[in-house]
Amino acid sequence: MAAVLVVSCGTSPRGAPGAPTSVDRSDLNVILVILDAAGAAHLSAYGLGRDTSPSIVGLARSGTLFQRAYSQSAWTLPSSAAFFTGLYPPRRADRRMRPTSPTIAMYLHDAGYATAAFSENAFVSEDFNFARGFDHFVDRYPWKHHDEAPDGFARADSQQTVDQAIDWIDSTKGTRFFLYVHLLPPHSPYNAPPPFAGRFDPEYRGAIQGDIFTLHEIAAGKRAIDERDLAHLRFQYEENLAFADRQVGRFLSALDERDLAAHTIVIVAADHGEAFREHGYMLHTVTLYDEMIHVPLVMRFPPRFGSLPGRWPEVVETRAILPTLCDALAIDACADRERSLLERLRNGNPDRPGSARSRTHDATRRPLAAIVAGNHKLIVGNRLGSVRLYDLARDPLEQHDIAPQNHRLVNELRRLLRAADAETMATGKPPVGDRTRQSLRALGYAD
Repeated sequence: MAAVLVVSCGTSPRGAPGAPTSVDRSDLNVILVILDAAGAAHLSAYGLGRDTSPSIVGLARSGTLFQRAYSQSAWTLPSSAAFFTGLYPPRRADRRMRPTSPTIAMYLHDAGYATAAFSENAFVSEDFNFARGFDHFVDRYPWKHHDEAPDGFARADSQQTVDQAIDWIDSTKGTRFFLYVHLLPPHSPYNAPPPFAGRFDPEYRGAIQGDIFTLHEIAAGKRAIDERDLAHLRFQYEENLAFADRQVGRFLSALDERDLAAHTIVIVAADHGEAFREHGYMLHTVTLYDEMIHVPLVMRFPPRFGSLPGRWPEVVETRAILPTLCDALAIDACADRERSLLERLRNGNPDRPGSARSRTHDATRRPLAAIVAGNHKLIVGNRLGSVRLYDLARDPLEQHDIAPQNHRLVNELRRLLRAADAETMATGKPPVGDRTRQSLRALGYAD
């Protein structure tokens, strides 16, 4: 969904556009934080009236907020693989795919960076090949709970995850580092810890709560809810998002306290969004509407990179995180200025309309693909006649299919969509362990 930026970060570059002729990269660090299932429309940084993301608002004031960032899938495994590798997921990405293309961590490790990851999502794990390139990979999924109750779900302690990640920063002792942190909130269950629980909906007295089992019953049509119940679930999700935003703020404070802010590139993004029946669906995975793939993306580069725009209005892809970092750090093995967002920011103004491609599967497991180009969005299914076209400028909620009246545009966008095949990642099949299967089943992913 289109959103209006409300933070005071300006519509133009802070000062004259462009970068210094020479940038010292010798002491630069990188922190990449992913908020799982955080749809852009739910962030106050993207225009929501509730204060769900004050830390990200603050980051945007000193960085760049990308107003129209799109993930490359509607669920964690393929979307995370896309920004790890800088490539598109395969057309038929399923729960057995294992990315084998080189990753951000591998490139930075080879360039001499200390590398660490802390992941609360069982897809972003060693089983699925995400540990490659990391000196230190910590799986923060609550396995002890599964040992005691295999069919249940317990959320990871995200505050402890951030504590451990900050402790790891301290352990690097001046070595350049790359830190990846994948926090599960606001992903279900939506029950945020105090003081966030109940913050946005203290008047609710109904019986519906955002636990995993209730949400799956609602999504499957086994439990009826009314509009008030649905609003409550949305409020709970946003409370959980506010809790995740607090953890982002803790990273920013830690950098300030250690005098590392001027030496660290900070990126905050999401792997995908979340649906609340905007198009009849709950949760995520099986559609490519904007509530599912329009995600936050905020980047803050140290002052040495010069004056950069406070916000960027054109369409971008989260897979551009890899070439952007490689450009910023001058790592030739993965630098691609054609796809670097930093290169676009340096130019000061959009030099060409952006586009974004995404892939997932529908409820029948058939491939589904989408492309956003300028103000138009095409969604193509694998069934005969499954083509929908939307004008996002006039119809940001994607309610009116205009494909029947625009055959030439549909064909042009389909041609552009197929171009993703030339930039698709290599994959294999993972040897998934029993514990990972248990966690995915609890999250609603396992077959």
